[in-house]
Amino acid sequence: MGRLRQFFRLSALRDDLETRLLAREYRSLLLDDHFEDGTDKELQSKCAELTIEISSRRYRHCH
Repeated sequence: MGRLRQFFRLSALRDDLETRLLAREYRSLLLDDHFEDGTDKELQSKCAELTIEISSRRYRHCH
């Protein structure tokens, strides 16, 4: 059951990141000026963490 739970947790994290990345893309398309609000670095960090976790084939327990 742990693997199935992990699958759904990773899927939810991936969906959240995808939604946030799309929102960032739309915002950059609609706005001429680009301002740094920390979103880019946060998204890069989250993507890196998720990539490492997926490639390691291990899972952590939810808090």
